[in-house]
Order: sequence, then structure tokens, then C-alpha cells
Amino acid sequence: MNTETVTTSTKQTPDQAVLESEQRYKRLLASVTDYVYSVTVEAGRAVSTFHGPGCEAVTGYTSNEFERDQQLWYRMIREEDRPAVLQQAEHILRGEEPPPLEHRIIHKNGSERWIRNTTVPRKDSQGRLVAYDGLVYDITERKQAEERLRRAHTELAANEEVLKRTLEELKAANKELKETQLQLIQAARLESVGALAAGVAHEVKNPLQTILMGLDYLVPTCPAGNQDMVMVLADMREAVTRANTIIRGLLQLSAQTDFEMKHEDLNASIRRALNLVKGQVIASKVSIVRKLDAHLPPVKMDRGKIEQVFINLFINALQAMSLGGVLTVTTRAGQFGENLKVNDAAFRQLPQGQPVVLAEVQDTGTGIAAAHLPKVFDPFFTTKPVGEGTGLGLSVVKKIVDFHGGGVDIQNAAQGGVVVTLVFKAEPE
Repeated sequence: MNTETVTTSTKQTPDQAVLESEQRYKRLLASVTDYVYSVTVEAGRAVSTFHGPGCEAVTGYTSNEFERDQQLWYRMIREEDRPAVLQQAEHILRGEEPPPLEHRIIHKNGSERWIRNTTVPRKDSQGRLVAYDGLVYDITERKQAEERLRRAHTELAANEEVLKRTLEELKAANKELKETQLQLIQAARLESVGALAAGVAHEVKNPLQTILMGLDYLVPTCPAGNQDMVMVLADMREAVTRANTIIRGLLQLSAQTDFEMKHEDLNASIRRALNLVKGQVIASKVSIVRKLDAHLPPVKMDRGKIEQVFINLFINALQAMSLGGVLTVTTRAGQFGENLKVNDAAFRQLPQGQPVVLAEVQDTGTGIAAAHLPKVFDPFFTTKPVGEGTGLGLSVVKKIVDFHGGGVDIQNAAQGGVVVTLVFKAEPE
């Protein structure tokens, strides 16, 4: 008896193998992304879409809702992002493989979500597109973190700008404080010298006059031919005269006399002061350049005291140009801090927009050493040789200008020499 063995075949048909492969593929995709949707393509057009079960967690809508409403996926997209999504679909339908796209959707509960949509084409054996899958990742948390980081960077940049401005303001305030302290120190020096002068000047002035009277008496009685005695008496007279000049300067510095304040023409005072030093100007071979504004508003001032200020400044300038040069006197009017930008600490007491009259006295001399500039208003400070100055002239100038509510500043000019700037409050016409 022959025994016949019957073997049952378990081979799959090609269609079954493809179906099983697709199922494994979808299960694999579902395991590595939040959810997968599949689009069936015929003749280059999308004809149907199936959204996997994970869609509800991302969009709030179920697979059945997407199946019943084939346009739901489009309406769900944030309006501003729809053109980019349609462009991605057009690329995939043309058989291309566009890059992943990040865009916003509106969740069923009304909240906004960010997703990352990656499309994967599926083609038949002839290379024709028959479907494509969309891999959707919910990247809302990442986008929110990026937005928080961006806002933090923006706030940090704003805080840095505020900090920078604050530091600049602190530096400016510190500079202003130092300049104010220097002004207070200068004022204290002038006050102390003035107090000293008031107590000492009168005590010294009378003995000096007595000595001068004695010298006047002795000179005619000096024996003829005794040149040594003549020279000694001459030296004594010179020394007493120099001491008397210092005393007069101290008396001017300490004087508390009332100023006779009237509305005056500053240009007229400058012209009178130039006439009074005309002899020294000729002797010094210095040229005078006048740039006087013919339309200056009046200044409330003591004419005699202001002329004394300019005489002091002119003499200082002439002495600085022993070999000749140019003395330029300029006046102009304007509003402080606007068309007249004088920002030195010497003028800080003047409010912005204050109508002012400005006067500049500029020479072409040797200038002042930078180390000496902060000391120019100190009583008895001078760079002149012994016998040519007491160092009280500029102290008196500053005191007079301060009494007028103005300011004075001395700086080296860029082209050489010194420029003295005076600013006075202008009065209404």
C-alpha cells in the first residue's frame, strides 16, 4: 500500500504580501510619530485621505470626523500657514519629495498647536505616485519654548540697553558731580582769599603807603654820585609798588560793593575796553579782529565792572603774544544749549533755552599747559614770570562774571592760543 503525503501550501498571493507590507509599514510609522495620515492619489490628484487613530490626541478630532469631512484638515490649518501647506501638497503630487514643514493648526478646543508635517511618497512598480503618507509630530512645546527663549533674549537685550543708558547717565552724573565739586572748591578758595584779603589788605596798605612816602622823601636827599644808594632805593620802590599792586588786587577780590546794574550794550563795553588798551596793542604789534554781532540784545550789567573784565582778558592775551599775533573778539546771541552749545560745567547754572549773549576773546599765543587749565581761576596762580602778574586778574574776572549770573570758561583753541568764553543772560528788548 502506497502512502501518499499531502502537503498544504501556505504561500501568500502578491496582493496579500503587499497589503501585509503596508500594514507593517504603517505600524512602524505610527510607532515613531504622533500620528500618520495617508492620502490616496489617482492621476496626480488626491482622492481620499485617512487619518490614523493618533490624530485625536494632536488635533482633537477623531478619524471618523476627518473621514466624514474631507475638508476638515484644511480648515484646521491656521489661515496664514495655508499657502505653505498647499505648496507642500503640490510638490508631493508632482512626484517630488519636499522638506518637512512646520505650521500651526487650530485644535478642536480652540487652542493653537504647532505640528511638523513630513510627507513620504508611495509609488507603484512603474514609479507612478499612488499615495503618500504624512508623518505628524506635535512640536507645540518646542515652539513655545523657542518663543519663551526669544522673548527672554528680547527682554535681555532691552535690559542691556537700559543698563547701558543707566551706566551712561551715572557716568554723566558722576562727571557733573565732580565738576560741581571743583566749582565749590573754587568758590571756597575765592571766599577764603576774600576773607583773608578783607582782614589783611587794610593792615598792609597803610604801611606800604608810609614806605612809599619815605622813599619819596629819601630820593631827593640821596648824596650825589652815590649810585649804590640810588639803586637800592629804586629796588625798594619797585618791590613796594609790586606789593601795592597785590594789595589792590586783594581789595578788588574781597570787595562786596553793590553793583550798579543797568541794561547795557555789551559791544559798547568791549569797544571802550579795547580803546583803553590801545597803547599796549600797538606796542605788542598785535592785530585786532572784531566780530561783533550788531543785533545783540541788552545785558543787565555793571558797565565799569564788565569793562574791567575785558581789560584783564585783553592784557592777558597781549602778554601771551609777545612776538605779535591776532586778538579776535567775537559776540553773538542765541539760546543756551540750542544754537549756542556751550556745555562746560562753568555754564551749568544756565537753563536750556535761556536767551544769552556770548563773548569770546581768542589769542594766537602759546596756550596754557593742560595741567594748568583747572587752576587758572585760583588766586595767585600764574604762569607769568615774576613781576609780570599776581595771578589775581582771572580770579577777579570770575567773581565779577559770577555776580552777573553768567559763566566763564578758558580753553586752549584747536588752532593754537587760548579762547576765553563768557556767557551772560540776555534781557528782553
